[in-house]
Amino acid sequence: MSNRDKLQKPDWMTEEEFAWFKDSTSSLDKIRRDANADVADYLANPAGRSSGTSAKGGFPTLLLTTIGRKSGEKRTNPAVFMRHGKDLVVVGSLAGYDQDPAWVLNLDANPNCEVQLDFDKYAATSRSATEAERKALWPDLVKLFPAWGYFQTQTERPFPIKILTPTGPIPAGR
Repeated sequence: MSNRDKLQKPDWMTEEEFAWFKDSTSSLDKIRRDANADVADYLANPAGRSSGTSAKGGFPTLLLTTIGRKSGEKRTNPAVFMRHGKDLVVVGSLAGYDQDPAWVLNLDANPNCEVQLDFDKYAATSRSATEAERKALWPDLVKLFPAWGYFQTQTERPFPIKILTPTGPIPAGR
């Protein structure tokens, strides 16, 4: 949804939470600025982020580094995630806007990525969830992070669900 004025308050949010929510997703530029600030904060204070114990909002958060499909440069974004066996599942919601996040497009172009969980860094590969996996994972994803369910009602774009499979640790200093 490009017109944020049409957002309807979900039942599970207070008026104050909804006001903050609308403000924090009011533009793609604001979302990008906040994501950059979140990355800096994560790197300065990584402990407890992947469990959600020290992450904003209390949600498990990782850092996802992709290779820019146009620039070829590394791009790092914070992402709420869900563990699924040895895999990590992330959702390309972009707050319900009508376009996929750049990190999804980057993973589509090059599935090799890096994941940081607290202090630990891993090389990983990405793939899109199959339709059967989407159906199986979606209820648990929305239970973990209800905003995904809400955002999905704001756009006709089906959110990409990416499954990240760690392939090995990245040596410190790299």
